[in-house]
Amino acid sequence: EGGAGAAKKPVLSRNVICTGHSRPIPQMEFKDTVEDGLFLISACLDNRPMLRDGPTGDWIGSFVGHNGAVWCARLNSNATRAVTASADFTAKYWCAITGQMLHSFEHQHVVRAACFSKDDQKMFTAGREGKIRIFDLTKPTAEPSVCDDKGSMVHYLLNPSDSPTLVSSDDKNPEVKIWDTRTNKSELKLQTDDIVTDLCMSCDGTMLCGTAGKTVFFWDIKTLEVVKTFKMDRDLLSVAVDMKKTRFVVGSPDELYVRSYQFQNGAELTTYKGHHGPVGSLAFMPSGDFASGSVDGTIRIWRQTVKTDE
Repeated sequence: EGGAGAAKKPVLSRNVICTGHSRPIPQMEFKDTVEDGLFLISACLDNRPMLRDGPTGDWIGSFVGHNGAVWCARLNSNATRAVTASADFTAKYWCAITGQMLHSFEHQHVVRAACFSKDDQKMFTAGREGKIRIFDLTKPTAEPSVCDDKGSMVHYLLNPSDSPTLVSSDDKNPEVKIWDTRTNKSELKLQTDDIVTDLCMSCDGTMLCGTAGKTVFFWDIKTLEVVKTFKMDRDLLSVAVDMKKTRFVVGSPDELYVRSYQFQNGAELTTYKGHHGPVGSLAFMPSGDFASGSVDGTIRIWRQTVKTDE
């Protein structure tokens, strides 16, 4: 979008309300596959992560097997496998086509985060133990290698590129850590204003996005340099940026709705109202539609049209 005077403002059409979860939704993501379409996977503290059709929000299935809250749920590159991280001290590996659990990885404490490597051959997990484990999915019973985060509870974990890089944040340090999986050491730290409350990739995969305190951060994933930062007048809980990098949306622990801003200059565009609790997770589709997951246990898919101001 252009400057404030020439901005195209989103105009809301009817949104889709996705029910089925019964507790807060801490994380969700879209996965776009060439062959089978767009899918939405959501974690929930009710212990049953769900898979949905992305554009419509229609329920496809639930992953049944956890005995505690599920903090994270992610799909592999072609959406045929899923990984979930839970308070039951396990991370589980699933067939996303049948819903069958393929393997359960035991931990010593709550697992808060999990993700796949870009080649889908490895799975990374982290949580209350303060350790990042790297499992070889071709040998699921083998002992994992470990990156030791020295006791901090790791609550976000990403493998953003084909390089041997992991990105994490924890509950004690106002920073994002960059790990080299060849050495299992933290090689770089990106400083933030406060404890990180959300960490995700941009829709096009070129930026690392995060919220900390009242600030939203965007880093270039290749150079790890700051692209933009915006200071808000409220605490932030979640963030997502669209495919074209024209706008971003945020949720706050102090509000029941989502605010949308221009990516170029941070000018506020509109608000999305309808949830009955704070929005803890946001994710864009390539089309520009986005989903919001709330403490109220619902996901809303906001269908988007754009027109030029007259």
